[in-house]
Amino acid sequence: MLGWLILASVFAPLGDMVVVLGNEGPRAVAFGVHGLTAAVMVVVAAILILV
Repeated sequence: MLGWLILASVFAPLGDMVVVLGNEGPRAVAFGVHGLTAAVMVVVAAILILV
């Protein structure tokens, strides 16, 4: 269940990334912070779901 919850929560950092990019914020922050957070969350969720 925790894996599915983390997977559903991936939309929060993705939304933050869209907001930063939409407000012409630094692309490095958008992808480096929010994009990387979303990617790590997907990996952790996949590990939890598959184990």
